[in-house]
Amino acid sequence: MKKDDEVIDIGEQDNCNTIELPPFWSVDGIRARWADPSFRRMLWNIFLLSWSWSLGEGAFFIQISTTTIAATNFANWYLATIPIGCMLLISTIWSVFLPRTIARFGYRPPLYFGALMGMTGAGLCIVATWFKWYWLLVIGAAFLGGQVPCTLYYRLIALQFSTQEFASKAIAMVVAGGCLSSLIGPEIAKHTVNALPRMYSGAYLTTLCECTLLLFTMTIIQFPEQKKNDYKLVLTSTDDNVKMIDKKNKNQNIRSIFVIARQRTFLIASLGGFVSWSAMAIQMSATPLTMTKIGYTFSHATTAIEYHLLGMFVPSFFTGTLCNWFGNRLVMLIGFLTQLTGTLLFQRGFELHHFYVSLIIIGIGWNFGYVGASSLLTQSHSAEEETRTHSLYEALVMFGISISFFSSAFLEHFIGWMNLTGKLMSIYLGVASFILAIDTIFVFCTKYISNQRNK
Repeated sequence: MKKDDEVIDIGEQDNCNTIELPPFWSVDGIRARWADPSFRRMLWNIFLLSWSWSLGEGAFFIQISTTTIAATNFANWYLATIPIGCMLLISTIWSVFLPRTIARFGYRPPLYFGALMGMTGAGLCIVATWFKWYWLLVIGAAFLGGQVPCTLYYRLIALQFSTQEFASKAIAMVVAGGCLSSLIGPEIAKHTVNALPRMYSGAYLTTLCECTLLLFTMTIIQFPEQKKNDYKLVLTSTDDNVKMIDKKNKNQNIRSIFVIARQRTFLIASLGGFVSWSAMAIQMSATPLTMTKIGYTFSHATTAIEYHLLGMFVPSFFTGTLCNWFGNRLVMLIGFLTQLTGTLLFQRGFELHHFYVSLIIIGIGWNFGYVGASSLLTQSHSAEEETRTHSLYEALVMFGISISFFSSAFLEHFIGWMNLTGKLMSIYLGVASFILAIDTIFVFCTKYISNQRNK
């Protein structure tokens, strides 16, 4: 592993090291790995990515807890989630090009661009709340959408610093940064909503500060260099002549995106990411609307979102280990069933603790489903296919989030909270759980039969 602007490849050291290290979470295991400078640098960069994730998610969830309610003061109820929907529409478009832009220009320029878009959007939202301009709130939220896919991509960037053995833990460690975002998001929004003379503008000032910190953090991370050479020099064993080897011949071994997308592994990973995010997002965004309708305050709504975020991110401390122990598919299935349990708990009533407990359980289910899906995704492509595979996967996930936020206020207003959670979302999660259960059983049976034949 080398410093900034050089390739970081711990995997090469792993291949040369034949000594089996103690388990990672044991004292001896941590001590043995800590003695390796490359491991310490890996942890430092993953820690910075986790910090960046917490800042990005904090800014994102300030929008969830503030923009939705602020929009109801500027327009009709059923238009409340349109600004968030526009934010995620831009996020979906940018998520398609982000991996390709990184492959073309390296990590820093696209991530700088995302942070600058977030800063611009936060500034526009401050002006919108100052003058109560709904149309400008929509535009400002759209600009903030430029940072959202960058935030979600941090977990995949962590794979560039980690070994294959550490991959699921690296993803979970980055997502665990959301524990801090549960405080710097809704909690700060709650205490800064009236910090400036105009209501809600203080929360967007916090978003501006978070995006500025993100921009600064991107300058510290030791990103690996993206190789851009089309040719390399190779000395043959038959003579001393230097021959030009065209690297583009490697493209013959890269599968079409349609071939990759038809794989069962990719399809299940996409199902996990899509369902985990869409089912969670539609309920999370509709919850503040329902709570304020029935008489709860802005503080109650942001506290509910805060508990939800803790449920989303606290399990990340052990989700990666669970994926290694039980497999990604089983962890995803548990996540779906956990989300379904939280959704059904909404049917118990409209008491404050019903919202709190249900959102916590849904958050835990989201974590299992999303981390499991992200880990499973790494098994669906080779290193050369990474860019196109991640582009498609991130676009599908962002598309699911966009649909959820666009439709949540409309569905909550016209079909009601109980029908939304008790019928629509329960059937959606139930069908997804059934499909994933069939696939998980099939994979386990296939492995069992294969092991029996090998014996």
